[in-house]
Amino acid sequence: MKLDIVGQQEIWNRLLSVFDRNRIGNAYLFQGPAGSGKEAMAVRFASFLNCQNPSDTPCFSCPSCSKFDSLQHPNLMLIVPFPRDKVIDKDDPPLKALATKTAEILTELMTKKGEDPYIKLELPRAKTILINSIREIKEKVYLKAVESGQKMILIFEAEKLMSQQGESANALLKVLEEPPPDTTLILCTEFPERLFDTIRSRCQAIYFPAVMESQVALHLEEGFNLSREDAMLIAHLSQGNVRMARSLADSDLGEITSTLQSMLSWVVSGTESGWRKFLAHGAVTYRSSPAELAFQFKLLSYWFRDALHAQKFNGGSRFILSMMKDDIHKFNARYASADYPRIITAVETCTDSLSRNFQLNLVLMDLLMEVRDGLNSRS
Repeated sequence: MKLDIVGQQEIWNRLLSVFDRNRIGNAYLFQGPAGSGKEAMAVRFASFLNCQNPSDTPCFSCPSCSKFDSLQHPNLMLIVPFPRDKVIDKDDPPLKALATKTAEILTELMTKKGEDPYIKLELPRAKTILINSIREIKEKVYLKAVESGQKMILIFEAEKLMSQQGESANALLKVLEEPPPDTTLILCTEFPERLFDTIRSRCQAIYFPAVMESQVALHLEEGFNLSREDAMLIAHLSQGNVRMARSLADSDLGEITSTLQSMLSWVVSGTESGWRKFLAHGAVTYRSSPAELAFQFKLLSYWFRDALHAQKFNGGSRFILSMMKDDIHKFNARYASADYPRIITAVETCTDSLSRNFQLNLVLMDLLMEVRDGLNSRS
């Protein structure tokens, strides 16, 4: 049976080799860009290590695999960032910190994640991995397993262990230093540099590169019944991010480009009303989905990168936003002397700051002023 992870067969073969040689590690660090398949690989490897009829993939049909399909296997312990909807004591289970509505969202996302390993388990206002989550793991992991197999601890967005002065990271260190038998931890992150050196040094690092455009396009053609032309456009737009590509395949590209054009008009307006609209849009989008706002800033970065190509090479190189090529040429003609590298850096800094939970309005205002100054540059 074919593994349902796009473009990372080499990594899967490496993990199979480790299994065949009976050299399963105590801890792995799956690191790489967004949408490269880190979490999907972690879930599938955990399922494989507990499968009752494994071959070169999980069988996807035994009782163990069925439980992993719903992320409800007793050998699976899954940790994701939680919001602090309610005040809890140090000995309370982490779920007690969630409001009823948030808990319902988590249940729905868990179901979707079981069906589609590329789904992101993102809860509103979730900025940290609670120390209660690590305490709960420490209580459970040393107990005798209910079922045979390998206990698997999967930690998604592991860089958020470092919130709250890194108290959750420090608590996890004790598990890494004295790992229980028949247990494997997999930490997944886009930002390994944010973790303590002491955590990184205790994990076997595996890098997940961005997926090749041709592989993403083929995945979209086969899995979403897209035409070759549409699949190639979305694959190019997603820049190796399979999660983004899958989302775009189910989205209205016209609506996405319209949102980008609105954001762009507000950003470059230099007017109070335009900037207020941008700030309001940013606040509303961030509250509902930080990932959606990060995606919109990614598109904004693509726009200014394409404008830079138009400025330096007169559009001779391939645009990322190829469907907006004419608009980008017009924009560049209007801002022929713009300092686009400065603006691109500002957009990327803004995205990074939001991922670190910096104050939203200050971050957005910094971006607006940098874009204004970059567009008016004469250098």
